[in-house]
Amino acid sequence: MNNRPDEITSRRSPQVIAVSSGKGGVGKTFISVHLAARAAQQGKRVLLIDADLGMANVDIMLGLTAKGSVLQVIEGQSELNDILVQGGERLDVLPGGSGLHELSHLSAAHQHILLDALDNLTQNYDLVLVDTGAGIGENVMFYASSSETVLIVLTPDPTSLTDAYALIKVLSTQHNTTRFMVAVNQADEVAAQTVFRRLLSVSDRYLDVVLDYVGQMSECPSVRKAIQSQKLLYSCGSQKDIDNLNRLADTVLARPRRGSGGGLQFSWQSTLAEGLYAGNVREDEVI
Repeated sequence: MNNRPDEITSRRSPQVIAVSSGKGGVGKTFISVHLAARAAQQGKRVLLIDADLGMANVDIMLGLTAKGSVLQVIEGQSELNDILVQGGERLDVLPGGSGLHELSHLSAAHQHILLDALDNLTQNYDLVLVDTGAGIGENVMFYASSSETVLIVLTPDPTSLTDAYALIKVLSTQHNTTRFMVAVNQADEVAAQTVFRRLLSVSDRYLDVVLDYVGQMSECPSVRKAIQSQKLLYSCGSQKDIDNLNRLADTVLARPRRGSGGGLQFSWQSTLAEGLYAGNVREDEVI
């Protein structure tokens, strides 16, 4: 039987990985969902947080029915445990809420309330995956900078590459996040390596960051089929595609943790205006 959060007592702080992207439509949520499923297969107790607040879709991708949203928690109507949905053996999902404008721009007070609640809840897990929204918005910065590690997902699309760099720039210059894992979606290995080298080149030139390439996922019909049928790729994909996705997930999950603290850590130190300014890519920052 799967241990529920209220049945688990004191444990070591979980590893927290934020999965982010500079623009939407790059497969960020697809990778988040499968990272969570793969970790659960390996015996980890996993919490997948849908942090694309107001535009959440993790529950939809998994074919789950949400029992509520974090808005109810912020407003004091529910506890986080009340809205958790079981997504599989050892995997819980925290729905973010869709179509709720109030969630798209949380106040600092609401961010504190949510972070405190999450800090208590996440102690019950081995791994917490945070599927953030896309871009450099306030909520994205809040979740990504509060996480232990950030995984950036991008595609060979030039706009995806430019926006991924802008996201890395904001997080590094305004939120002291200096180490990133990078996954390239919708690309074969050769194309993915080319994209990563371009991102690495401009980042090395202008930013004080470390980028860690963790793999790629090829564009394939089975991915679209899995999304449309609201199932994991494991149930409807080819073995080649499944093996490719597992290699990516296993690489991410095998990376050593940095530091001993772990958990969600509040590091909100700048305003949205500062973040937007830092995210502007100068003309000489050619990717």
